[in-house]
Amino acid sequence: MSEQESGDRPLQGRVILISGAGGGIGSVVARAVAAAGAECILLSRSESSLNPVYDAIVSDGSPEPALFPLDFTRASTHDYQLVADGIDTDCGRLDGIIHLAARFDGLMPLSAHDIDDWRRIMHVNTTAAFALTRVCLPLLQAAADAAVLFCVDRASPGKAFHGAYGASKAALLSMTQMLALEHARAANLRFNAIDPGPRTTALRKAAFPADDPAARPPAEVAEQFVHCIGPATRGVTGRLFDADGNTSALGV
Repeated sequence: MSEQESGDRPLQGRVILISGAGGGIGSVVARAVAAAGAECILLSRSESSLNPVYDAIVSDGSPEPALFPLDFTRASTHDYQLVADGIDTDCGRLDGIIHLAARFDGLMPLSAHDIDDWRRIMHVNTTAAFALTRVCLPLLQAAADAAVLFCVDRASPGKAFHGAYGASKAALLSMTQMLALEHARAANLRFNAIDPGPRTTALRKAAFPADDPAARPPAEVAEQFVHCIGPATRGVTGRLFDADGNTSALGV
């Protein structure tokens, strides 16, 4: 049975790396991707944040995931390469990456933004996504059909008081577009972005303490991540998806 014909398991046989898998959106996306048949490699800052996700995936009857704790704020080039080498050794392939790791320390004017905090946010949100994609690129290029999906926030870039978070999300949009253009001739490899919209997560609650009536549960967008990382978007690259599946050209 082909992946396209596998019905509710469109990711059957695929290996998908998910960063930020211990977070609010990351945990539900990981469960949805695993339920769709993928062998997931769950990456987050600590093993303690990944253990509940692991237990939930196993309880669902989905393929057993692999856990890879990695603190992006301290990670070196060697640490990122260890991730790629471990995937190659243990799985022998990689069919996709979903970049969900994010840090947002709250709203503040640029004039008050601590420089070290700026570095940490930019590293977690942007540099780490670049580094993981860079070291995993040979594995992705060897796959029959591979996808890289960056989680962005269109509302933040250029918005007052969003600081390094807003700048990092603008950088992710730009990087997605660059990668799509640079690999446009690779029919087996695509790079897209997804904006899940405001979600009721711990990160958003910390950044926006006031209740946001527009924020929706993370679980509502999980299937859209499965759609974007799987065979349904084969041949589609350099696009921005929203939570409802609408697409538009990439741009900051």
